Amino acid sequence: MNERSRAEEDLRVIRNLMERATIYRAISAPTALVGGLLAVGTSVAFWLVDRSRAADAMTPDGRWFATIWLVVLALVLAVNALFVRQEARRGGRPFLSSGAKLALRAIAPCLLVPAAATIWFFRNPDPIDAEVLVSIWIAFYGLALLATALFAPRSLAVLGWAFLLSSLLVVFWPKPLGFDPRGMFPDFAMGATFGLYHLLYAACIWSRRRPKERGNSATE
Repeated sequence: MNERSRAEEDLRVIRNLMERATIYRAISAPTALVGGLLAVGTSVAFWLVDRSRAADAMTPDGRWFATIWLVVLALVLAVNALFVRQEARRGGRPFLSSGAKLALRAIAPCLLVPAAATIWFFRNPDPIDAEVLVSIWIAFYGLALLATALFAPRSLAVLGWAFLLSSLLVVFWPKPLGFDPRGMFPDFAMGATFGLYHLLYAACIWSRRRPKERGNSATE
């Protein structure tokens, strides 16, 4: 396939994705709900475990913290794949459609840095601070959402900006102010962003869908 043909195919796929923006929003809302609940639950579990420790007890290894959150990520990705597969089967399309491949190509570059930072975190005997790792995860997740702004709903772009700006707060807030003596700030940051942000996103999407569904039923 020459460059012109490929460009025409990409434009066709983008137009199709823009026309189906509401469907992508409907898929992402259930995923955001599940991911948000898992993130908030994990953050609360970390906090409860920390509360049960003695004040002078040793803080758990940061690699344990990262491992738990990577397990949460794997669960959310599995749930998202299930929702996408169900929607594709209802529409009679393959799981990895041309639109899905275009979306993956858009977000793939945004995954390289967080993947490298995570590998470094686990392999280096003196790993980077958890605040730095968390800020990288939050920032590049936001960039991945913004990378789909050309064909995704505007709500995803707003969510992407919320993550990107929040990553700056994670970097500059805790240590200069001498905050968080027990090292819980990374956990709070993950719960607030991947948890509360996704729950708010899901609530906003579903609140917008209800008036539209009532309007459609009224016209019928």
